[in-house]
Amino acid sequence: MADNKEGCSGNTESWDMNSELSQHPQMRETFSSVELKYKRFFDSAGEMHFITSRRGKILDINQAGVDLFRFSSKEDMLVLESVGILFCRPEEGKIFQRRIEAEGFIKDFEVGMRRLDGTFFTASITAGLWFEEDGSISCEGVLRDITEIKQLQEACLEAEKANRELTESERRIRDLNTDILNMLMIMSHDIRGPLVSIAATLKLLMRGSFGRMDESVINTVQELLARVRHLIGIAEDCLGRAHSLEGTTRADRATVDLRQDIIDPVLDEVSNEIELHRITIDNRLGAIPAGCIPISVKMMWLKAVFRNLFKNAIKYGGKDCNIAFGFEDHGGFYRLNVYNSGQPIPEEYRDRLFTKFTQIDVGAEKKDGFGMGLYLIREIVRKHGGDIWYEAKRDGSDFILILAKEPQ
Repeated sequence: MADNKEGCSGNTESWDMNSELSQHPQMRETFSSVELKYKRFFDSAGEMHFITSRRGKILDINQAGVDLFRFSSKEDMLVLESVGILFCRPEEGKIFQRRIEAEGFIKDFEVGMRRLDGTFFTASITAGLWFEEDGSISCEGVLRDITEIKQLQEACLEAEKANRELTESERRIRDLNTDILNMLMIMSHDIRGPLVSIAATLKLLMRGSFGRMDESVINTVQELLARVRHLIGIAEDCLGRAHSLEGTTRADRATVDLRQDIIDPVLDEVSNEIELHRITIDNRLGAIPAGCIPISVKMMWLKAVFRNLFKNAIKYGGKDCNIAFGFEDHGGFYRLNVYNSGQPIPEEYRDRLFTKFTQIDVGAEKKDGFGMGLYLIREIVRKHGGDIWYEAKRDGSDFILILAKEPQ
């Protein structure tokens, strides 16, 4: 206790000395200058500055505070019994008072405030206790309107919540798409097996393995076999496209017989359309090599590519057209092509040939389909390190296909 008294005595002596110094004319002038500068800063600050007594009565406030609470003048605020009436909830004012009494300083204390006109806003208060020469205690601080900041923070939280919900929705959609693709692959695989068995049985019938048949029956069986082959092609197409969309294509090195394993089976699938349109097949553009060659595309993918190209050639070449296919070995890759005579694809469609949902009108005939075929086969080819593009010829259309020998 003695130490405290000595401290208090020291402070008293200091105050007395300051009091004596303040009587000196030059010192009074200096004090007045400092006080004037502080007052100018206090009054001109853009944020509310205030001084209150220990009991909460407003001793001084700047114009920014008067404007913030929408009083007509500083005098109207100085007559308020306590700053506590400006708090939206009295208990928050009591909490503020207890904390600053206990800690001596409080920073960024968020509280709801009420204006004179009854409107509300969110404020942030930073304040500290000051011990005056006469032993009294005052509170001096800054009050800021943070309503817009809080609204922005709430908007950010809402946006984050919406983003999480969107991410979750996308995840559910991806899971659903995966389930659909898996179901499509299973269905295509399960359908293809019985169709292959049916095709094999029909071939045996045509060879007379189960007895002699009339010519009319043979023709019916041939037509049925063509339709079954067509269905096999559709099943393989669905299986290949589902794998492509799922992203499960892998560039594994394989050996295939282009003519026997790829081109001839696909031509068999579309043989009815070729016959119906009186189309001539010509392979003189570049002889397909006999036997197996190394390639970086699985047979299923490559059949899907040629199936789409031959169907497009039939569709857009029209009746009596010529369809040709060629092959060139360029060392590290193969260059293949499928050509059809007839009217080239109109120039306005060429830049969009390999994009989704592009349909082409040639002449007066409207072509059916969803416009996904060329887009999907380019995805397949590019995932295997190759590429595909279109070249217009003077008398037809040519699709060029590049395939790597080694996996890319």
